[in-house]
Amino acid sequence: MGRLNKLLLNILTIFLTSLTLLSCSNKVAKYLPTRPIKEVAIAGDASDDFKQGWKDGCETGMSAGSNTFYKAFYRNNAVDGWKMTNSPDYKTAWDNAFWYCYRYDYFKQKSSIWGSVFSGYR
Repeated sequence: MGRLNKLLLNILTIFLTSLTLLSCSNKVAKYLPTRPIKEVAIAGDASDDFKQGWKDGCETGMSAGSNTFYKAFYRNNAVDGWKMTNSPDYKTAWDNAFWYCYRYDYFKQKSSIWGSVFSGYR
């Protein structure tokens, strides 16, 4: 019985160690929920400030709308303070992206699978 407990403890230790090491990898991100369609607002002839504002705002919005587990994968302080005060393109894009990504992620994580399967037409 002692050998079995030791074997199970070793297996558990290896499993937890591998989970911990894999969680530090960017390869794990492909299994996480994707960001909303951030490329839609960036496509076209948008300015560089607008593109950066959308990326930063969406990153911050995803962090704010996520549950505790997913907050570890998103930055909650992705903002360029200088551009926020001096570039109207950056500020507009950041504000819109923050609320869009916040709502997208918040409602996606808070919605029940049963409500979406059995609710019918809304």
